Amino acid sequence: MSSLRKHIGARVKIARQRAGLSQEALAERIEKSRETISILERGEGLAALDILDRLAEELGVETEFFVASFDSERTVSRSRQELELKILGAISNLSDRDLLLLADLAASMHEHT
Repeated sequence: MSSLRKHIGARVKIARQRAGLSQEALAERIEKSRETISILERGEGLAALDILDRLAEELGVETEFFVASFDSERTVSRSRQELELKILGAISNLSDRDLLLLADLAASMHEHT
């Protein structure tokens, strides 16, 4: 469960930053405390589904975004998780054209390993 909490927390943080909101501003929008947002983003707590729905609405994402790509069978190091989340955050603002180019590059790299 801990890895799911951390995954959701990281995805909430990415969506919040993409939306240009501080923890405090997001907390006000969903009528929770800044500490609640902080705990959630650090993966130290897990929000109820209704809170995830409210977060998704305020952040302009589908609720599924928070659990997308989670694989409970996959074991990766913390540094690997952080790198993957950093990449996810970086690509979120790419144009569709640039994202397609990046996908092609990644596929090409995978073929050559």
